[in-house]
Amino acid sequence: MKALMKDFSLSAVVAGFIATVISYAGPLVIIFQAAKAANLPHDVLSSWVWTISIGSGVLGILLSVRYRVPIIIAWSAPGSALLVSMLPDITLNEAVGAYIVSSVVVLLVGLSGAFDRIINRLPAAIAAGMLAGILFRFGTGLFVSVKEQPWLVLAMFGTYLLFKRVLPRYAVLAVLVVGVTITIASGELRSDALVIGLATPVWIAPEFSWQVILNIAFPLVMVALTGQFVPGMAVLRNDGYETPASPLISSSALGSLLLAPFGCHGLNLAAITAAICTGRESHENPSKRYVAGVSGG
Repeated sequence: MKALMKDFSLSAVVAGFIATVISYAGPLVIIFQAAKAANLPHDVLSSWVWTISIGSGVLGILLSVRYRVPIIIAWSAPGSALLVSMLPDITLNEAVGAYIVSSVVVLLVGLSGAFDRIINRLPAAIAAGMLAGILFRFGTGLFVSVKEQPWLVLAMFGTYLLFKRVLPRYAVLAVLVVGVTITIASGELRSDALVIGLATPVWIAPEFSWQVILNIAFPLVMVALTGQFVPGMAVLRNDGYETPASPLISSSALGSLLLAPFGCHGLNLAAITAAICTGRESHENPSKRYVAGVSGG
């Protein structure tokens, strides 16, 4: 705790906060879509969000402190997208059974150390290219949004360019503040949709079906390893962190396994939000950026 307080910096805390806001503003929407498609009860959806939030937060804090690296754990966004089309055709109990199987498989991959060998042999240019490919879609999305909200988007874009020039560490926070301010001023903020209450975990007894395991569990494993852990490790390597992949994968898989009966479909390394916390904007000193991981958690 003393070391954490000594390494504390406002820029790192802001980076972790922004990473968390982005996680809830974007990938969480896919989970709502999956729950709506499957007609899940509100308490089950609440439990699902509870599990991925608690799991991501606790793991992010523990791993960041343990390795002194900004480790951002998030729920599987590609896995959530997969469930949008899959959940309506199976029971929730069968889905949980598939979550458990996928978590066990990922855990075995992590414990085997095979993923580390793959990552170490991956050329830096390929890792950087994968990261650029992910970021490109988000970047071009800005110009698509101009059609719907020109003043809002252009004001936020201009704010980013300005602060990137004068106060780069706080550029993303400034964009958030400007965006929220304009939204409130234009009357587009839906305050009536805000509901405050405590989430309660709901136990869902797992059922194991070979058909569901083949259709859901193994695709979840593939998207977790290739769509999340590979780019997530690429982000860490790109910023000079040589943290081994195996303990990160194993810890995420174990957390997913424990929380699966309450609705958790999978926890893994973040990529896009992690890049906010691992770069120079978080802190000039790479050894003190882990505070952003703790803040995000």
